[in-house]
Amino acid sequence: MQRMNPTNGHDLPYWWSAALGLFSLLSLQDYVFIIGALISAFFTIKTYYAKRKEERERMAEERKRTQMLENYLSDVGKKPHSDRPAAAEVVTEAMRRISGGPVETE
Repeated sequence: MQRMNPTNGHDLPYWWSAALGLFSLLSLQDYVFIIGALISAFFTIKTYYAKRKEERERMAEERKRTQMLENYLSDVGKKPHSDRPAAAEVVTEAMRRISGGPVETE
């Protein structure tokens, strides 16, 4: 009596055979293109996030600079005319006119 051999000479599973069949459909040029597209997508995404971070840092620096200038000008605006620098006087006067406040005269 002969027993059935379960391996039947095939050691290759069906999923591996299907994967090899799928890969045999594409040429080397297609694979190089796919790898190049993946590398390009990686660097594009990386550049996008680096630019976002850089822009966020630049905006934070601009906010700090604006706040410092606003604090300086409000402090200068409280000083008497004789103690104010000329450039700060012009800016303080312009800010006062924009806000609709009273115009100071010497």
